[in-house]
Amino acid sequence: MRKKGSLSRFERGVAVGLAAIWLAAGACGMYLALVHGRWGLGFVGLAAVLYGAAWLRVAARSRLLTWHEFIAPWRGV
Repeated sequence: MRKKGSLSRFERGVAVGLAAIWLAAGACGMYLALVHGRWGLGFVGLAAVLYGAAWLRVAARSRLLTWHEFIAPWRGV
């Protein structure tokens, strides 16, 4: 039996998939911002990369993040 709050293998796979999608979309957005000079798109791309990194953290820890961990991951709750 798994611990309360931990993710199953399938859910971890979904988290990795979401991370890959967000990271790819963010990288594409930042590339287009550099090529075409659309800096608003660059900021959105950077936000997408950070959100993808948060999903990677979910997959690595095998549990969902709290809001505090999502906003301030360096605090190590």
